Amino acid sequence: MAQVGNVANRKRGRELYAHAKVTGKYGISASFWFHGNPGRPTTIHIFNMKGFTNDPSLGGPFPYHIHTNPIPPDGNCTKAGHALAHLDPLNVTEGLVCDPAFPEYCQTGDLSGKHGKFNGTDSGNLDKIEYEDAYVRFYPKSLSLLGRSIVIHSSNKTRLACGNITSYLDGTADEWMKPTYKPSNYVINYPLTAPVQPSPPIIPFNGTTRTPDDVIATFPYPLPIPALSLYEAPNVKLGTITHLVKFNNTEQTITQPKETKSDKGPPFH
Repeated sequence: MAQVGNVANRKRGRELYAHAKVTGKYGISASFWFHGNPGRPTTIHIFNMKGFTNDPSLGGPFPYHIHTNPIPPDGNCTKAGHALAHLDPLNVTEGLVCDPAFPEYCQTGDLSGKHGKFNGTDSGNLDKIEYEDAYVRFYPKSLSLLGRSIVIHSSNKTRLACGNITSYLDGTADEWMKPTYKPSNYVINYPLTAPVQPSPPIIPFNGTTRTPDDVIATFPYPLPIPALSLYEAPNVKLGTITHLVKFNNTEQTITQPKETKSDKGPPFH
């Protein structure tokens, strides 16, 4: 991770970088770096991972997500009105279990659903992790990771650790990527309440073969409109579509969020 740190400590114009230092209970901590390239997946580095022990009281394996809202200055992961729910602009909801083989149908912020949970070790220290995610975006605002937070959970969804995502792109960090403790000047509109999640959760896919439409029609919840990858669309607009969908064995007219390709370039100059 030294290479990432060295790059982050230089002026880089408007390169797409963001960082989160996550801390919390029981000595749990981790650092996240996000690096974007237009038309390419966002690279996510996770390192300095400590406190993830095999102690059953911690409740691993440990899911982790990008949440819609920042956490408060006191770092309280559970304070009402902060962090809220997973970043989910396409309203996938937690009613549909993420299948890594079909990331276009996963919540944008469900990083562990797409890439795997953290597994505890005897020492609590974990090796660094690096992967690419073609659906985590720096822009547009409605889909952006900027101004959000990272939350690490126990397996029963208890919040164990959290940290704000900061970047010089939106004023939450200075040019050396040190947090400014200022609100984002890019993402400024946040949900006030967490959405009600449908229950029980269902597994829409199982493996690498798409579930047949006649089976999908029996699901109690509709599938979301699939997300466009950064390969397909370096930038997108978030709108809606009203259409006839069959779910719960009934055809219904519903309105769902939908991404469409945008020809606009990056907003950061």
